[in-house]
Amino acid sequence: MSKLYENILIEIGKQTFNKMEIPSHIRDNLSKELREYQQEALKFYMANNDTFKKNHLMFNMATGSGKTVVMAALMLDCYKRGYRDFVFFVNSHSILEKTKENFVNKYSNKYLFNENILIKSENIEINTINNLDESKENAINIYFTTIQSLFSLFKYERENALTLQDLENKKLVFLADEAHHLNSNTKKLNKTEQENIDDWETIINKAFNTNDENLLLEFSATIPKDKNVAEKYQDKIIYEYDLKKFCGDGYAKRILLFKYESDDLNDRFLGALLMSLYRELVANKKGEKLKPVILFKSENIATSKENQCKFIDFLDNIDGFVIEDFYKNINFENNEILKQHFDFYKTEFKEAMFGTLARFLKNNFKKEYILNTNDDKEVEQNQLLLNSLEDRDNLIRIIFAVDKLNEGWDVLNLFDIVRLGKGSKKSYTTKEAQLIGRGARYCPFLINEFDDELRYKRKFDNDLNNELSILERLTYHTLNEVSFIEDLNKSIREYGLLLEDTKEKIHLKPNPTLKEKIKNEKIFYAKNNKQVKKEFKINIEDVKTEIRKIEIPLISKDILLNEEDFKESKKDSNDLVAKNINSIENQYFLKAMNILQISFNDIEIFNCSSKKDFIENYLGKISILFHKKQSFTTENKLEIAKFILESFKTIKEKMKQEYEISDFKVYEFEMKERIIFTTKHKDDLNYEWLYYKTILKDSQLEIDFLNFIDSRKNEIDNIFSKWFVVRNEGFEEFKLYDDRKDKESYLVGFEPDFIFFGKKKNKDFFSIECFIEAKGKHLEGNDSWKEEFLAYLKYKNPDIRINHKLNLYGLPFFRQVNDERFINAYNEFLAKD
Repeated sequence: MSKLYENILIEIGKQTFNKMEIPSHIRDNLSKELREYQQEALKFYMANNDTFKKNHLMFNMATGSGKTVVMAALMLDCYKRGYRDFVFFVNSHSILEKTKENFVNKYSNKYLFNENILIKSENIEINTINNLDESKENAINIYFTTIQSLFSLFKYERENALTLQDLENKKLVFLADEAHHLNSNTKKLNKTEQENIDDWETIINKAFNTNDENLLLEFSATIPKDKNVAEKYQDKIIYEYDLKKFCGDGYAKRILLFKYESDDLNDRFLGALLMSLYRELVANKKGEKLKPVILFKSENIATSKENQCKFIDFLDNIDGFVIEDFYKNINFENNEILKQHFDFYKTEFKEAMFGTLARFLKNNFKKEYILNTNDDKEVEQNQLLLNSLEDRDNLIRIIFAVDKLNEGWDVLNLFDIVRLGKGSKKSYTTKEAQLIGRGARYCPFLINEFDDELRYKRKFDNDLNNELSILERLTYHTLNEVSFIEDLNKSIREYGLLLEDTKEKIHLKPNPTLKEKIKNEKIFYAKNNKQVKKEFKINIEDVKTEIRKIEIPLISKDILLNEEDFKESKKDSNDLVAKNINSIENQYFLKAMNILQISFNDIEIFNCSSKKDFIENYLGKISILFHKKQSFTTENKLEIAKFILESFKTIKEKMKQEYEISDFKVYEFEMKERIIFTTKHKDDLNYEWLYYKTILKDSQLEIDFLNFIDSRKNEIDNIFSKWFVVRNEGFEEFKLYDDRKDKESYLVGFEPDFIFFGKKKNKDFFSIECFIEAKGKHLEGNDSWKEEFLAYLKYKNPDIRINHKLNLYGLPFFRQVNDERFINAYNEFLAKD
């Protein structure tokens, strides 16, 4: 049995699905920009409304993927569809307070809506209610509760409270977060579960079934593996985006395990503090204000409080000698990250390093910046502090906790989790993996050449030696217990997180002979390095201006008799006359809008209340050019209305451009070592002209290409005084975007396999950059646009400086040994001046 989203794709086809757009009443009223996968989830939801019309849906989306943003989008759409009342429920009170803050507090940096919500030209407010009598017509009315409270409310009805009977004449939207807790009746429970849960699921279903138009929208990162639960959701899963995909797409931090041989807690305290300070200073050095947070995790509340006292005592007594001893006990050969921050501190603080570090740690992590989440009396205040950890006026740097953060915690700047206990059961490692998953949410930052689209994604997967890569890693500090580490590794992998030691670590070092040869050279590369997001705001006056330029051809059903002289006809402006569009009555435009499937969504950005309002007060006030012989019969009027509206759609579409590609810019090539993790086969080659002698090959064809270059190196030496080739292992600086707006591949990026850099004998700088792609015949068809784009690069010659240009070239695909087409193009490339 297929899942709902699979059936939707079968029903409407992938091409139709891809052409779907998020309507403006959603897009323009959210404070957050929708990511690609969030848009996809909403498109499946909209497609369901047009096809299967299921009103019980499950969004199976990863922890940290922004489920609440999708919920906010769904609320906006449901309001547009006539729903006013929403019941939002979760499993715990602490999660509820956090989520409520995101939906209702306009002053929170995590508020999900725009300050002013405008739908159908009406201002909509977010209204928190305690019962349905408090609902307002022009509002999204939200009743916030927990599963337990909702169960109690409906089972033990009380005066002035919501009852099942109250729901009968109301259209409601039920939104369930962490919805895997709802399946008490579906899955088989053990005795304890049955005693604690008196059939929540049945009560929720009764509430949902009070009205046929009610919607139940469930969200969960984890659908229980129970067979009955799986069958229940089979035809309700509207979207799936698991943690493995989320991490693989670059939206989560990489995970580093720091394993301590000593069971002295002070070592873990100090290791975490030094890592946290290192991240803070690296970010600040690059102009990013970052406040990394550390979580110290204990087994129980009493131990957590005791550990907090030990930490404060340790910090009070720390000095330079303690830090110096810590570093003396580290084998830097086995720990490059610790060596990185040791070298960083040494460079920054020089001889005063250890004493300066002690002062920094005392100042940046003092007692006032510590939060213990285990105090139930302060649960609401603690939750507000936890929910605003990224705010600049939130000074919390250290958190002590037990289990309160395993679900529903939304934080981006957690970078260190420190396990202070030892010896735990397998179930504990599963919980730890879930907690690590929450901490692994990516903390966005933008650095230099990386574009805004990459702000929310990892940038250094193929350059882990880069200092900034530490900002894309979460460190888990633990005692080195073999069985625990094995179980944790397994749990992390099962959970879908990106653990660094699951792949082979490859250290790419520049070829020393080549590096020496070109060490004094200035080498440049070009990159149209930005997929720049444009704010989608259509200027209404611009649309009017374009509509005024429309020239309506003579539209007639008459049969005209002419003598044709077959000469080129010339447009005569005297044949045209300006008339107001209101010469065409409303009914013709309304009929044309139905024929052309122009919905209110397509026009509401023009501040109109209805289609009629749009025709009378927008289109009707514009004059356009008609043929002076135009007659306005009933049939002609409909054709004219269709022509005007088709032109309007074309104009609006041209103005709507969510992305654009920047011009090629020139950057200086940095000769550096790189660390990457891979499962690809590694080859070590001994070519003196290959920049990195270690390559990770996808196929033998790449080796064949390198052999080809080596066989022609004498020819190349005759033309170039210095040259080399870089095997591109997914390096961000060599990613290219197709900027040909008339092509279907516009905006699509790819990473050519090889880049040739050359300094001609008649030049005093490296003026040539040439891109080459080795491509098997079985892949030619799908990738033909890449070959066309590489050929097109010869028209791009960006400036390095005045009178110095970087000449770009691209060769045809290297398909096989002795490929005549490639060889001819290669010979032409060498022969160019």
